[in-house]
Amino acid sequence: MKLNACLLLAAVALVAPLAIHADPITPSPSLYVGGLYFGDFTCSISQSGLGFESPSNCSSINVNTITTPGVGIQISSGFVAAGLATEDVTIDYDVSSKKPIHSVGLNLDGYFLGWGISSVMETVYSGSQMVGSVTVSCNSIGKHAVSCPQSNTIALDGTYTNLHIEKDIDLTAFLGIAESSIIDQTFATSATAPEPSSIALLGSGLIGAAVLLRRRVKLTEAGKAETQA
Repeated sequence: MKLNACLLLAAVALVAPLAIHADPITPSPSLYVGGLYFGDFTCSISQSGLGFESPSNCSSINVNTITTPGVGIQISSGFVAAGLATEDVTIDYDVSSKKPIHSVGLNLDGYFLGWGISSVMETVYSGSQMVGSVTVSCNSIGKHAVSCPQSNTIALDGTYTNLHIEKDIDLTAFLGIAESSIIDQTFATSATAPEPSSIALLGSGLIGAAVLLRRRVKLTEAGKAETQA
């Protein structure tokens, strides 16, 4: 039994992600990238089963900004369920944008030994109204090792400058290992429409230019008339 546990932990160590520079989810960081502001992060973890689950606390989960494959944030940790176990992590946060957001991208990297299932369910809210949702999931049944990258896009039912994101990361192992190390969250924005004050200022400038041009034409015509006289 001890030998099996040691082998299991050794396998987990082999598939664990490399450390990257990032801020822990708790305490909540404030992040900015490409006109997007992220904050008010909350996190909870539920574990069950007879195997190994990780992480056991939210301070082991990191978040940092990214610009590839899109502008947004990357959540990283050694999300693992091994043996006969389930790891369920819920992360909430707010995002605000200078430009209207029209879609949200979700990318998951998964890795498995034996039997396992990894999924992320994403729900997007504007205030109390749900404006989009998607789930990405992959599994390995009876295979020795398999990489399972997944991605999807949430087309929102409108454009928004303030959103609340709920992310549910679920890994379940059936006498195997389900692992995920990086989850990318990207946001696509639209060009900002001119503000009313900017439109009014532009209109005033055009009117002024038209008046000036009209005066110049009149002066030119008057000069020609005097010359002919």
